[in-house]
Amino acid sequence: MRLLKKFCRLLPEKLGWRRGFREKIMQYQLLASDFDNTLVPFGEPCPRPAVVKAVKKMQAAGGKFVLSTGRGYCVINKQQLGGIRFDYAITNNGACVVDRDGAIIAEHPMTNEEMYALVDFCEDYNYPLQFNFRDGYYAYCEYESLRDFYAQLGGSGLTCKDGEDQDRHLIDMPHAAFACLPDEALEAFNRKYGHLNLRFMMVGAVREGSWHCYDIVREGIDKGVGLADLCETVGLTLADAVSAGDSANDVGMLKAAGLGCCMANGSDDAKEAADRIIGDVREDGLAALIEELWFNGPRAEPSGHELGSPWGQMEAAEEKQ
Repeated sequence: MRLLKKFCRLLPEKLGWRRGFREKIMQYQLLASDFDNTLVPFGEPCPRPAVVKAVKKMQAAGGKFVLSTGRGYCVINKQQLGGIRFDYAITNNGACVVDRDGAIIAEHPMTNEEMYALVDFCEDYNYPLQFNFRDGYYAYCEYESLRDFYAQLGGSGLTCKDGEDQDRHLIDMPHAAFACLPDEALEAFNRKYGHLNLRFMMVGAVREGSWHCYDIVREGIDKGVGLADLCETVGLTLADAVSAGDSANDVGMLKAAGLGCCMANGSDDAKEAADRIIGDVREDGLAALIEELWFNGPRAEPSGHELGSPWGQMEAAEEKQ
């Protein structure tokens, strides 16, 4: 009897400790992860086993996994996710948010004026330009150049359709654009079309005196906006979310989330925007973050090893533009 009374007296204390421990672990309800060089090393066919295991473990514990990418839903290859089933996806850098079946939750498509400005400019200088529509990527300028560019990227899963007839937008408007431009092109575009305030976000490594790839969306749109749209829809706050990314197009999301984490392989602007730096994508940095935040594992930190640029394939392809 005395043992029973002691147990009853200690039970609330033990339950309170367990409740507090669980609340600490489950402080965050959602993880929004970039794809290239965050979830998957660029050029590799799918996430590494440790990352797949960690994401599935988090989902089994009640956490939501959100794929947050500059890619459109139409080119998200489920096989490239290695068995991960995302709960939601922020696509086209926040311009379109979908559920796991592709149903649109929120969207911010481009306008006719914005689209025509990009076409006019890129046609004048023969710059490769594509638009990201719901059913695919359509190259409106320099289709063959973009086709060959994607072919050089190996296992990226990216491809485009010949859209040089320039009539796909008569069905619906694109959510975003993608262009390959030399250094001086942005200044020239903004002299003529700066009033549109389009957002050009560099993808890949930053190098002087070369061509670069840019994701392009409307003014005020980024992955942070997409994350806010999603949280509002599912009844969460941004404080409930963790974000992980590595590039300029992740900056908005890194700033918006309750905790923003940049990969050790990330760009300087992404690192500056983040609350903390975690391990390299090639060292399963995302898996370590999940173990820390959801399962009270060791703090996820960079190893300090110098692994070089993770954008090797894209840099080589850009040099050939």
